[in-house]
Amino acid sequence: MYRRRSSSPILTLVDANKVIVEQTVEIDKPIFLLGGFALENAIKAFLVYENPNWISNGRLSGKLKSHKLTELQKLSRHIPFKNKYIWVLSAFEFGLDSWFRYPCPLSIEQVSEQRQLHFMLWQGYEALMKAYGKKIVTLLKSGWTGPGMEKQSWIVRGETLGWKGLPLPNRNSTEHPENYKSYKGKPQA
Repeated sequence: MYRRRSSSPILTLVDANKVIVEQTVEIDKPIFLLGGFALENAIKAFLVYENPNWISNGRLSGKLKSHKLTELQKLSRHIPFKNKYIWVLSAFEFGLDSWFRYPCPLSIEQVSEQRQLHFMLWQGYEALMKAYGKKIVTLLKSGWTGPGMEKQSWIVRGETLGWKGLPLPNRNSTEHPENYKSYKGKPQA
């Protein structure tokens, strides 16, 4: 989406004298929204990995219900870049409960200017997500024990959160899902 930013419509606010007050690149809002959600879910993946009891008994722990990216990442022991990209998290966190999500503020107290998605911020976002992808794939490969289950491990192929890991299997490969002989020990239909 960011790569298409240069062809995005521009919204211009002018005053009564036709003086430009503000200009906004329209695609920035959905990029901030989707990027903020992606960061939030990636951080929560680390937290669930480290604290499987936070998703037990069919309930999500209150600790996972926050949208405060900077606070959530502090709770993780395994998350990469604990201090390096706080400015990226802060920028995406800023609108998760305000102008990213809603067409207007929920209250007058929440009125704030829409932010611009500058290239340096986007580069920071990509670096952070790539590091998150690489680390979560490594953790899942080493195994995880969730509530009420035995330890399991996963092999992740393809791109994950911007990190390019193992290549996807060839369609003719026995590793391709369409060619599995069994699923959970049972023959495929």
